[in-house]
Amino acid sequence: MSSQKYLEMQKGYYDVEASKWSLNNKNPVVGWYHDHEKFSDYDEFLFKDFDTKNLVALEYGCGPGRNLIRFANRFERVDGVDISQTNIDKAKINLKDAGVNIPNLYVNDGDNIPTEDSSYDVVFAVICLQHICVHEIRYKIMQEIYRVLKPGGKFCAQMGFGGRDGSVKYYDNNHDAQGTNGMCDVSIEDEQFLRDDLSKIGFTQYKADFRTPCRDLHKQWIWFQVEK
Repeated sequence: MSSQKYLEMQKGYYDVEASKWSLNNKNPVVGWYHDHEKFSDYDEFLFKDFDTKNLVALEYGCGPGRNLIRFANRFERVDGVDISQTNIDKAKINLKDAGVNIPNLYVNDGDNIPTEDSSYDVVFAVICLQHICVHEIRYKIMQEIYRVLKPGGKFCAQMGFGGRDGSVKYYDNNHDAQGTNGMCDVSIEDEQFLRDDLSKIGFTQYKADFRTPCRDLHKQWIWFQVEK
């Protein structure tokens, strides 16, 4: 029940934040939307060293669709899943305004992916997992990502690394957090913790880059990539 309490808090938070989002004010939920749009590390490090042209991808925690638009031409299709129905509704508005065909968009419970096994070539998550300060939930999400990936599929993601004021430690389960989206983050203090989790789930071929964040208080960002 503790995890359920946390996920209900997250859903409520993002529903409220997403309700403030509009084409004239894209900062709610995402924060510094246009700064992130100009940040080249997304293009250089998220899908580093492999060809995405004919692949089908899923973004976990797609919010109002910023990356669904950004990477629409990089993949055959980019679907999205989010905990907030309001975020999904705003993503449709954002996609339509950008002239991007609306893909499959799912609402989930915050720790699952409502699709079949082996559905995707790539699953990615950006500025999402670092906002989840409950280790058991993040671990379950990564298990779900493994499940929906095709054999040989890739999980590509970003998280905060090296500390941040007000953040919890990697293995903490802070079920009683009163806020999310930067209000109570996790910051990875030891890369091996992440590698161990991914290995236990079954992922292989781990690689990572450490970079300066974009408009974020974590000391660094880690961009990591693994394979099913």
